[in-house]
Amino acid sequence: MFVLKLIAGPLIGALIGYCTNFIAVKMLFKPHRPVMVGKHRLPFTPGLIPKRKDELAGAIGSAIGEVLLTKEDLAKALPADQIKESIADGLWQRFLRARESEVSIEEGACGYLTKERYDELQLKLEDRITGKIMEGIRQMDISNIVVTEGSQAVREKVQGTMLAMMFNDQVIQSVAAPIGEEIECYIDENGEDKIRPIVTKELDKIGEQTIGNLTQQLPLERGHMSRIVEELYATCVEDTMEEMLEKLDIAGIVEEKVRGMDVVKLEALILSVMKKELNAIVNLGALIGLVIGLLNLFISML
Repeated sequence: MFVLKLIAGPLIGALIGYCTNFIAVKMLFKPHRPVMVGKHRLPFTPGLIPKRKDELAGAIGSAIGEVLLTKEDLAKALPADQIKESIADGLWQRFLRARESEVSIEEGACGYLTKERYDELQLKLEDRITGKIMEGIRQMDISNIVVTEGSQAVREKVQGTMLAMMFNDQVIQSVAAPIGEEIECYIDENGEDKIRPIVTKELDKIGEQTIGNLTQQLPLERGHMSRIVEELYATCVEDTMEEMLEKLDIAGIVEEKVRGMDVVKLEALILSVMKKELNAIVNLGALIGLVIGLLNLFISML
């Protein structure tokens, strides 16, 4: 009986310390939702982490985005050379497969576009090419060419003949000028109608070619592909890296993910990392209770 009284104090102290810390740890996570008694919410419900989940999400997001994984760290971590080599190798392999393809360009395009969209793009291309040709013809000044070249040709034809006396420069130009103007007017009015069918026919021929036939005509080597990727990467990625990383809100992404996590999954995630430490806290409570019980016993025996 004396021994029981002797050890009761330390054991009870250890039990109280263990239970207190055990309950405290459990209250970090549970209950997951508020417990209501009528219109009143019981104190300490929900648990600390479910109750402060939004604040925890913000803190985790800030810690990761502003301290642990900054934009500068991401920029340094991107293996640019490996990325460029991987892109170049992938494109080269696609190019080699394309060289063996028997699929027509039109069929290949329609694998990514609808037939209506393909026809629409071809029509726009016809307009563009026809317009450029007409623009080039107008810049040539056909009227002046007819007057200059036509006059020269007539002079050469009549030179040394009786007609040379009749067809002097003034007469020749008076005849050639109206002809040049008429030709230029005709081109303005009808040139596009004459040129468009030719452009359409040529584009149709291109569309009927196989992808393999077209790619085989390209003087492209593996080294060329690497240089192309190098230039494109420098233009599209390296020059805009700072702007892209600026728009990449790491803290916001992490915060949003944590906010959206189910409380049960969040609890499992935290316990997977801190389970040993939390169990150590519970056991430490039992140890402190035991020590306090022993001190109390020692003091009472003095």
